[in-house]
Amino acid sequence: MKKCTTMMLVAMMMSLPTLLTSCDSDPWYDDPWYDDWSWGNDYNHRPDNQNVSNDDFFVLMARTLAGQWRGNMMAYELDDHGFAIDSLSYTTDIEFKQYNRQSISGAGTQYDFRPDTEKLEMKRDFTWYIDPKTGDIYLIYKEQNADGITRNYTMRVAYADLNMNNRTFTGYLWAEDGREVEDFWFDRYNGTRASSKQGARKIYVVFK
Repeated sequence: MKKCTTMMLVAMMMSLPTLLTSCDSDPWYDDPWYDDWSWGNDYNHRPDNQNVSNDDFFVLMARTLAGQWRGNMMAYELDDHGFAIDSLSYTTDIEFKQYNRQSISGAGTQYDFRPDTEKLEMKRDFTWYIDPKTGDIYLIYKEQNADGITRNYTMRVAYADLNMNNRTFTGYLWAEDGREVEDFWFDRYNGTRASSKQGARKIYVVFK
């Protein structure tokens, strides 16, 4: 399993005042210098000084999350003791959209393809938000069971498991009920698989 690397965010923030001038009205997070920032590992070591508020920090995090990602995902079904008893692998396209430029929440769509044939297996719509108390990212899917009843199915990327910058987004998606975890590694992309996304199942199904 991959390991998240420790990111020196605090050290970066200490040099912030030398980069801004009093006549600069643009937010600090619009500076291209921050393109190499990464989120993850230790939430208690996030930026914290007079130049950066928590609101600014989470807005930048949401802006980095927003956009299109593509990569590999391995989903594991877990037993009552947290041991994997089954697994499925996908190549995945996922897109996050902010409700507005200052929002730390939004909506998105996830496309899961068979890695051997590129056949689309599932389309999953979701809403998402960043918890400002923990830095965790929550994805809320709509799940339809065999009786046709739809309910929310919540999954969480813990901040400690997260490694995200403008190029790479990796981590673990944990199901709220503890029965599933998805290990993912995504890269930023601007392409499309629109021609292969027609006729997708628009329900979320966990291990049959």
